[in-house]
Amino acid sequence: MRKYLDLKSKKKVALLEKIFYSDNHSSTQEVLLEELKITYPTLISTIETINFDIERFGFKGFSIIRSAESLSYTMKISDNCSIQLIINAYIRESPKFQILESLLFSSFSNLPMLAKKVHISYSALKRDISELNQELSENGLFISTGNGVEMCGDEFTLRIVYTFLFLTTYSGDRWPFSFIQYVEITKLLEKCPKEIYRADSIDKSMLIHYYVAIHLLRDRMNHKIDQSRYFDVPLYSAYTKESKESELEFIKNLLMILPGMGNDEVVYTSQILLSAILAFGSYASIDKTPSFFYLEDRLKELEFMDTVQFTCDQVNSSLSIPFSTEEKELLIYSLASINYRYLLFKNLIKEFSLIIPGYFELDRNKRKAHKINHLKPLICELVNLKEMSLLHEFKDRLVSDYLIIMDKRIDFSKHTLPIRVTILSTISNETAVFDFINYFSSYYNLEIVNQVNSMVDLYISDFSVSPSVLTSLRINQPIVYVNTRWIESDYLKINDNLGKIANEKFIHKHRLTS
Repeated sequence: MRKYLDLKSKKKVALLEKIFYSDNHSSTQEVLLEELKITYPTLISTIETINFDIERFGFKGFSIIRSAESLSYTMKISDNCSIQLIINAYIRESPKFQILESLLFSSFSNLPMLAKKVHISYSALKRDISELNQELSENGLFISTGNGVEMCGDEFTLRIVYTFLFLTTYSGDRWPFSFIQYVEITKLLEKCPKEIYRADSIDKSMLIHYYVAIHLLRDRMNHKIDQSRYFDVPLYSAYTKESKESELEFIKNLLMILPGMGNDEVVYTSQILLSAILAFGSYASIDKTPSFFYLEDRLKELEFMDTVQFTCDQVNSSLSIPFSTEEKELLIYSLASINYRYLLFKNLIKEFSLIIPGYFELDRNKRKAHKINHLKPLICELVNLKEMSLLHEFKDRLVSDYLIIMDKRIDFSKHTLPIRVTILSTISNETAVFDFINYFSSYYNLEIVNQVNSMVDLYISDFSVSPSVLTSLRINQPIVYVNTRWIESDYLKINDNLGKIANEKFIHKHRLTS
């Protein structure tokens, strides 16, 4: 949500990040002046202002210190503080964010009243609203300034957009709602059917709490979701006895929180609440696919679970070692959740990518490279098959989400053929074997072989072996030479070779059947 920062705050954040991401959180004056394209007086005044802001924000464990001797600037940061907290504080103070926040909680009679609320001039407010409306229009929302000033557009869309806005800006730093406390929402969520959400789990807890708070706030303000609103998928209904009882308890609790709404209205708004919670899955605490996905008639007409099962079968057939029953169930649950999310939220799905920068960049972990290289082409081919027609309009974005799900649910140390490795050492290979297994075993199916034979796939050695010795020992497999005590470059070399071998060992390579 940095797009809401004003120009001055953007410059402060750029300086903060430049120092933070430098080695040891320290950067020379020369580098800062050159890369940020600022003058020395501007650098000094900006750092002074940042330190003042940090103290004003209440983050005492954070400051930028100048070294006169080395002409460098170092960031001092305590364990209970992070740079993201500082950036979030700047975003919350930005006029654009304050405009959006103010319009969530209330409407205004005229522009001067809103300008006074957010402490900017009338002309600046008009400019910011114009720029915000350009962005909001992508989701069918807009700030109306005709008869009063208010946020307009589809109410369900508004609630989702604000959920991500508040999640990324307030995060766990503070709770921005006065009408209800975090713990009160937790108590409400405890009544939620256990097949779709468990309140005692921390997985996506903040996301769900923010959505519920915003949903309840808008209902209390009498900004209701029209009951005639069309959704591409049916809203959640409980089917099992246990879930029906939980659903009734959930509705009873909502009636107490929303006393101004009639019973039918509360039943409808509870359906939307539970549907959104279901769509925000998959959750780590849920290990079985909700019965709703199998038993809802309209989902059957859409062949919803047929699409999920087809996806699971295609992925399973591409692995050397098939899923266990438990693993297959978890993947089916995850796929059903994400497919439902796409169909319920439609174009709002793109907001997910804004939660955490880098969230979709799985290949940052080099040990996952072979896994991503196998799964990504498979998924790209999969989403284009006719059996996936239910989701074809989302296929470009679906690739990234499916990749995350399959990375989470598929353990390549279990579902690929074993890689046999022999580690040669000048003295003893015991320590090297321990380090090797500890570092790589979560990513590859590894088998240590303590002898030289033709079954070995890779040799790792901390001493050189001459060609004549290789010939006499009949070693034709690759050898990776490492230091006695392995360093980062050794692990990288080993990983490159393991990735190549793992790729060669796949029995089924990207072969899908339509």
